[in-house]
Amino acid sequence: MKKLILYDLDGTLADTRRDIINGVRYALATLKGPELTDEEIKDCVGTGLHELIKQVFRTEDEKLADRGSKLYREYYKKHMLDHTQLYSGARECLEHFKTRQQAVITNKPNPFSSQILEALGVAHYFIAILAGDNGLPFKPDPAAIRHLMLDTDSTEEEVLFIGDSPVDIQAARNAGVEVVTLSHGFASDAVLREAKPDHIVQDFAEFLELARRQQW
Repeated sequence: MKKLILYDLDGTLADTRRDIINGVRYALATLKGPELTDEEIKDCVGTGLHELIKQVFRTEDEKLADRGSKLYREYYKKHMLDHTQLYSGARECLEHFKTRQQAVITNKPNPFSSQILEALGVAHYFIAILAGDNGLPFKPDPAAIRHLMLDTDSTEEEVLFIGDSPVDIQAARNAGVEVVTLSHGFASDAVLREAKPDHIVQDFAEFLELARRQQW
């Protein structure tokens, strides 16, 4: 049985895709950046806001990335809940594990992460929401996972990480914990399989079936 259940946010618990893409498009349009497709923008999500902006602007210019990040934040603050919603089955999953310790580890900065989970009515399930500006290194560094393991006195075998990207898979691998990926998120099934998680499921309904079989 797993003692500590960890979740990514974007593409895992919540479908935030459209609001993120719209925020990026606002920054790109304002600063006359390159014209990108939704898929090209989506593929840059997951490594933190500053790195996202650098990737979509195709730049290593830190000042430009700072300006783009500021514009994104200004837009996203007002529009982060325009289209964002929990994935089907997410609430049922959180309820299933409510007697365990659950937490979110995301590279998305606060206050956005906490505000989204509060607005979606699920923040109370978590003992911690470790966002991208929590002072710990971004995933795939395992520091945030290990921090929560220490806080909850959990061993590697007692931890399960649920994500939707190669970044999540590598973070779990680096921490030595079991990882499940959901293919309903931002990465394709083929990309996930190449990254070799312990398990791949299509959605939370399939994940809960797996959890019962594995006696997590």
